[in-house]
Amino acid sequence: MLTNVLQTKTDQDNKHILAFNLTNNQQIIHLEDSQYSIGRSPENSIVIESEAISRFHATILKQINKDGEISFVIIDGVPSGEPSRNGLFINGNKCLKHKLEHGDIIQFEPETQANYYVLQKKSEEYIKNLLPRVSAKTTSSFPSFLPPTSNEPVKQTLIVAEPDLSHSLADFQKFASLIELSPNPILEIDYQGKLIYANSSAKLHFRDLKQTQMNHPIVRGLFNNNESRQGNLLVREITIGQVVFEQHIHYLPQEKLIRCYLFDVTQRREAEEILKYKAFHDELTGLPNRAFLHEHLSLALGNAQRNKSLMAILLLDVDGFKNINDTLGHSIGDLILKCFAKRLQSQVRQGDLVCRWGGDEFIILLSRIKEPKEAAQFAERLLEVFKHPITVEGNLIYLKSSIGITIYPEDGQDQETLLKSADLALYKTKNSGRNNYQFYHSKMASEMKAEFELENALHKAVEQEEFYLHYQPQVNIRTGKIEGIEALIRWESSSLGPISPQKFIPLAEKTGLIQPIGEWVIKQACQQAKTWQNMGLEFLKIAINLSPQQFQQFNLIDRINEILHSTQLPPQFLELEVTESSLMQNIDLTRETLKVFRDMEISISMDDFGTGHSSLAYLKQFPFQTLKIDRSFIKDLHNNTQEQAIVAAIMTLSRGLNLRVVAEGIENTEQLNILKTLECEQMQGYFFSRPLSAQKMMFFLSNFQKIKD
Repeated sequence: MLTNVLQTKTDQDNKHILAFNLTNNQQIIHLEDSQYSIGRSPENSIVIESEAISRFHATILKQINKDGEISFVIIDGVPSGEPSRNGLFINGNKCLKHKLEHGDIIQFEPETQANYYVLQKKSEEYIKNLLPRVSAKTTSSFPSFLPPTSNEPVKQTLIVAEPDLSHSLADFQKFASLIELSPNPILEIDYQGKLIYANSSAKLHFRDLKQTQMNHPIVRGLFNNNESRQGNLLVREITIGQVVFEQHIHYLPQEKLIRCYLFDVTQRREAEEILKYKAFHDELTGLPNRAFLHEHLSLALGNAQRNKSLMAILLLDVDGFKNINDTLGHSIGDLILKCFAKRLQSQVRQGDLVCRWGGDEFIILLSRIKEPKEAAQFAERLLEVFKHPITVEGNLIYLKSSIGITIYPEDGQDQETLLKSADLALYKTKNSGRNNYQFYHSKMASEMKAEFELENALHKAVEQEEFYLHYQPQVNIRTGKIEGIEALIRWESSSLGPISPQKFIPLAEKTGLIQPIGEWVIKQACQQAKTWQNMGLEFLKIAINLSPQQFQQFNLIDRINEILHSTQLPPQFLELEVTESSLMQNIDLTRETLKVFRDMEISISMDDFGTGHSSLAYLKQFPFQTLKIDRSFIKDLHNNTQEQAIVAAIMTLSRGLNLRVVAEGIENTEQLNILKTLECEQMQGYFFSRPLSAQKMMFFLSNFQKIKD
């Protein structure tokens, strides 16, 4: 049961109301006195009959500031400082003292709660119509809890709130939530600019509204051509201080009023800005992303077209970035990309644009150049900057980059063409050795198309087995015997005709087709060697090239074992040729693989010896049986004493290491005689025989035997 003492006071601009929600009843109380005590004791101004409530649970104090504005403060317990037993909770938070604000929820104990509202004077008539007026009777009756209409004082009256009044509170709260209690500012202005009505939220948000009137941001501009807008609902956005409002403006011509509803959209706008930023920027580097580039490039192309100016697009990536990720991990890779991006940003001029295109690819837009030479100079400057190493998580890393450059309007006049041209130029740079730059030229498109056709044909060749093998003998000029035969792959495409190995082998390595092709070569060569043995020809080693990708194949040993078993070729008649690039990719795996081959009695030959940087070191580390001197040292052997000195050194080294040596590319007698002088006994080249088909090689071997006999 709730009781309250009401006294008549002069009407104020605002009405301060406590709406109590108790277990068995509800009650609305107008706060007008300077002090109210709340508690279980009958001595209180507001009595709450509940054992969970302290005798003197809380105190409400009235405050008036210098401008005459009234507010109320609620204190836990009594002003002297003694708190309540169960505490006071405002909006779910326990507090000792709190200045009440519109919409506050006050909880005295779990079953006793009150809501605090500030209503405007204008709302009073609406409230009177919503709530029934009851007559003052005895303490067991229902007196009016609304201010009396006369100026006569009233006696202190006991008010008892029963359940049948609950509908009145619900109606009141329904009305209040629509207008007066709305957290959103609502106001009405007449056609002369006079403020007719502003709800509590409007007054709270716009305290200077009465003073500024027509100059206030929410009013300014409302009367521009308002006659032509009558009956329309217009929406605009205004900013007041740090707050962004969405203002809905309703013109009411019959009442000659303008009604405004304002919604605080600050957080929504901030969220939209964040989403917009994320949509147009790369999360890792903070650079503009691909979507941003497309929009910016569209504008830049329009400007360049109008001004008839040049523009350059540079597409670049980090050389060897996959290896960095695989070796150091993706987290280090991400840090490297951030460093790479910062270096790019440090080199561009104001007005130029750096974007992350995707992965380790970036695009730089140079929008103000006078000649293509400027783009080349910029690319050279970037490459120079990347010569300085960076330190990431204790790792000293030297970054290198490949760059493709395209120029507007020479290489294209739309985004798609220009970006495609830059991509082709980058591709050409990477295929030409990397860590450099190239400009796009028209031949690149036709070259790319040809490579695309070649790749498709290569896939088809694997499926339809369009490859075949030729064989070239390795001759020992001292004994006159053929001591080995190298198997060489050939391809005649059904659609493109004969294709050189120098052309399709690199493509096979790039596309990953080298593994099925290489396995086919090993199987065919072993089968052919066994066939010759079965025909009674002298047992010869069959030499087969392994590509770097093949050598790193995880099941290489098992596959070769299976092939030897299926073809029944003894392993001592198989020689595998590897290059330095095959060895250096994974030293530990290389050492383990070569040891297994040696234990299997398979010979290992270092192909193209002398062309790498670390060939001598590898001779010491790995169990080779044969060295093949690269043809580049043999080509000018008869004219170049330096080449002769190199070959002589190789021969001396091989004798010291007990290695067999085969010189490749012997084409004339002069080369043959010099190699004899240098004590190189085993040779291979056109001087002895061109690569031959299996049938022709069988004939060659038979005739060679007859000549020897």
